[in-house]
Amino acid sequence: MSRLMASTKTILLAALVTVPCVAQTSVGNPAASLFRDQDYQRPEKCLPCHQRQYDELRSAVKSGYRNVSPLFNGLELSANFLNGGLLRPVYSDSTKLLADGTPLNTNLFTTPAFTQMRQAQAGFCFTCHNPHVERMGNDPNKREVPELAGVLNDFRPDQIRPLRDYHLVDAQGNQVLPETPGGPAPQGALPSMGAAGITCDLCHNVAGPDMDRSFQHDGFANTSLLFNHSIEKVGPFTFPVSVKGSFHVASNDTNKIAFLRSGAFCNSCHDVRVPLGGEGPGNLQHYESDVNPGGNGLTYFRLENLSSEWQTGAYNSANNPFGQVVRCQDCHMSMFPFAGNSTYQAGGMKVTSPTPAVFSEDFAAVPGVATDQDYPLPKRKVVNHYFTGVDVPILGADELALRLGTGYPDPYEAGTDSHGVPKSIASRREALLKAAVRLNLDKTDSTAQPGRDFMVRVDAVALTGHRFPAGFSQERTTYIQLSVTDDNGFVLYQSGYQVDKPHPDTGEMQADGSLDDEDLEHVHAVVDPGRHTDTYSTGPANNGHTNQVFELGPDDGPETRVYAGIDEGLVLFRNELTRIFLPGQNTGRTDAAGNAVVADRPHYEETFSAAFANTVDNFRSLRPLVPRTFRYRIHMPTADELKELGIDSIQGPLHVHAQVNYEHFPPLFIRFLSRTTGPDGPAGHDLQLLSEQSVDSYLKNIKGIASADVTVNVVQP
Repeated sequence: MSRLMASTKTILLAALVTVPCVAQTSVGNPAASLFRDQDYQRPEKCLPCHQRQYDELRSAVKSGYRNVSPLFNGLELSANFLNGGLLRPVYSDSTKLLADGTPLNTNLFTTPAFTQMRQAQAGFCFTCHNPHVERMGNDPNKREVPELAGVLNDFRPDQIRPLRDYHLVDAQGNQVLPETPGGPAPQGALPSMGAAGITCDLCHNVAGPDMDRSFQHDGFANTSLLFNHSIEKVGPFTFPVSVKGSFHVASNDTNKIAFLRSGAFCNSCHDVRVPLGGEGPGNLQHYESDVNPGGNGLTYFRLENLSSEWQTGAYNSANNPFGQVVRCQDCHMSMFPFAGNSTYQAGGMKVTSPTPAVFSEDFAAVPGVATDQDYPLPKRKVVNHYFTGVDVPILGADELALRLGTGYPDPYEAGTDSHGVPKSIASRREALLKAAVRLNLDKTDSTAQPGRDFMVRVDAVALTGHRFPAGFSQERTTYIQLSVTDDNGFVLYQSGYQVDKPHPDTGEMQADGSLDDEDLEHVHAVVDPGRHTDTYSTGPANNGHTNQVFELGPDDGPETRVYAGIDEGLVLFRNELTRIFLPGQNTGRTDAAGNAVVADRPHYEETFSAAFANTVDNFRSLRPLVPRTFRYRIHMPTADELKELGIDSIQGPLHVHAQVNYEHFPPLFIRFLSRTTGPDGPAGHDLQLLSEQSVDSYLKNIKGIASADVTVNVVQP
């Protein structure tokens, strides 16, 4: 057991106000700070003076939940199973060697500039989810996550633990581990520093962008931030009131303050650029200029472009309906979407949606507590720290409290805060999604005739500051559900539907009566999770991740719509993780005769393993403020065709209904992770992260976040 970081008192001044976006320039080496050093503190140390901010942060998925999340832990484990443990951190005392024999003892935080692929891979996922814990881990006395005993051919998948195993301590602050990898937390265990996730200190220690740690010297991705590591805390105000007892010093550095208040601050984690070596497909997206000096051999692909989309979009300018820069903070840390509406034109569509950049007035700290001699504090425009997004924990309230401490809020908590914002993560998520997109059917044909085609045209526009969906949008399934029925309810056409099915791969032998755990019908797939082997001396075996089954379904549409312009089938806004196979490469499947299916030409298909992907198809998500028309060619049956169906006639008018639905995580994706981390996966034992019960209990579709209706008259020939 290792002794974790000792706690020392600090109070953190936290609030942001609206300012224009600033240019992203380095502000120098934070090691030159004139203030005394200070270890990172747990959020509880900020609580006495910042009760409101603390309560809000506890109800944000990026604080705490992300690091104990079975999804994050499952994704990180699945990548290590596939890549031989290459994504776990290494530290300065590592004895590992790079392929050319040079020492591998740097990671994303301790590497001056990337020149080797492995330097960028080490600790890759952990670096954004828990950057301060990884950085502190360079000191063995403060290390939560150890190095793996081996990688590649020496990797032991039976011995690897989920990252969340390491985020537990006893009452004395000593690390304690579950008895078996992935097992339940020991009795009496408490959350460690790492369990707190993105903390107050992490953001308010910021000193500016670290250009050398970003692949293109641009401050995007890889937690490319400089940190103070001192008692200097960067808040939103110059010349603030002094803190009681000088527990911390509020920065007056205008460059640091402006950076914290800008959208550029978010760029370092909300773009994800995955280092990927080797030939061919993995290099498709790396042909970009200004790669860091000496790092030209370090290739990567863009897994997530959220910050790039905002940076190059209309909201990072005054050329939008609000006539001013709308920063990330203006939607995710403001009263939005609970502060009134605005009506405006988005292309040819007139829309009404919530107004961004409306901030509540409150105290930046607790009056009578945060200052000496009860010095009065003014009310100002402040941000909230909910960081509302589109995620809700795939864990119940009891397990969240067990791993993150008593009092951790229920994701479905009732009530509102003092400013009228729902306390429930789920309620805030639903409101945010309902502000994200609009539909209309105004361009649909006004008449339809038996035996002929007519056209339904759905206009869709995203109102977000980035594309919709954004982020790791493989998990954020958003699609159009369309139905065309006659006046008697006879269904002429449907798309974007689900079918209740059994799922024997994860133990559901009969359909369970719910559609929340069902995938869409555009594709049918089963993913190879990798299998357990008792012999590890030659490294990981049978780690799969290829599609064992991959076939187009009855609602096929994404590929034919995007690439062939065919006007039928599913409209799916989710971007796709894609694996491109070059001629001669095995796809991982066999044909009916049992022969391996080998690509005889360049071939791509969706993959459900982020580690197996070598590119991302970003053509499906909606651009902000740019309406896009999706056409459906509907065939009206003839009298003879109706007779075969036992229908006398079509009763007009036709009713066309379109709505956008949201599904937090494709069930197929979770079932892949469940099998990968389950008893038959590469570890050879259940890591107790996900199961069919997880899918059935926590996946809740949000339907009708936008909708439109139109009627179509039926005319006889």
